[in-house]
Amino acid sequence: MARKSIKFTKKTAIQLLLILVVGFFVIEAGVRCYEKLFFHIPFFKSLKDYHEPLLGWKGKEIWGDPATKKFKIFIIGDSFTDGMGIPEKSMYYAGLKNEFDAELFVYGGTGYGTLQQYLVLKRYYNQIRPDLIILQVCSNDFLNNSWEVERKSFLNNNQMVRPYWQDEGIIYRYPRWWGGLRVALSVNSRLFYRFFNQLEKLNAWLVKKHYFGMQTIEETIERQKSFEDLKATLKAADYADIKASLDTTDYLITQIKDAAASTPVIAFAANDQEPYLGAFRDIFAKKNIPFIDGVPWFIRRQEATGTKLIFENLHWNEKGHEMVGIFLTKELYRLGYYKKTLKSVNQTPALKI
Repeated sequence: MARKSIKFTKKTAIQLLLILVVGFFVIEAGVRCYEKLFFHIPFFKSLKDYHEPLLGWKGKEIWGDPATKKFKIFIIGDSFTDGMGIPEKSMYYAGLKNEFDAELFVYGGTGYGTLQQYLVLKRYYNQIRPDLIILQVCSNDFLNNSWEVERKSFLNNNQMVRPYWQDEGIIYRYPRWWGGLRVALSVNSRLFYRFFNQLEKLNAWLVKKHYFGMQTIEETIERQKSFEDLKATLKAADYADIKASLDTTDYLITQIKDAAASTPVIAFAANDQEPYLGAFRDIFAKKNIPFIDGVPWFIRRQEATGTKLIFENLHWNEKGHEMVGIFLTKELYRLGYYKKTLKSVNQTPALKI
């Protein structure tokens, strides 16, 4: 007996399309219900709510009184300054506020690069008129300061439209190919956002396992164990984008110093991975900006005593923030910034700086 062939008619196509559309909305609603129940994310919330026209996405603001007579400190940084959920009273800058009796202004943007930090300074400088600016930097700034470099990263790619400095102007791009489509889908659908997020995690896992010859730009950079080694390779074709990112970072630090006008700028590093730390040392030295690079060393030294200070995601926990605040207070005192006697710091028995 001959088998009947299935005719794919226009009606069949419409029915199939309808099933797919209804199925998508059912799964999308299920994802939103799940996130509301377990993560307390409002049902109708989307990435649009995090969008910031100038900066790319919103950071966390701590706003003091600009009219105060107190010493005003403006701190700008990335996720280490955002805190990733650490209570405000436990953040590293809370220690600075208490020790210096200062009025504090803080802007921490998770995943922010140097251009975003510069734009934050430009936006708020005239409102605050700070007495001191503290810039918190991280090794991944060099990866996030270039679209060409960030799109080649599977370990430090923020998957968000951000501003990049390119050809003497600011452009806004997504750090992957087909960015426009991915953004449109992710912004409007939690399901697609989760899909692309899991896809990036899979890519990162494949890279770490060295499957299919996949590589991430960090491997190329970190073959060089020091900044001197990196400088020696910058003329190679594989390093053209990396050199451009270094030059861009150098230029943006200059812009930060210029935007600060007569206000002193001090920078500190949240981690000390090479060759990035050496690059920061070189840049800040050329700009005559004091650079505090001992925070990671101090954290490791305290952890050697058995105290856990870092989460698995490499960010500081509450105790870690406390230690960072104490270390920075010591360093600022060494640099000549003080209003109190620092008695509480000097009497902390576990500290040997």
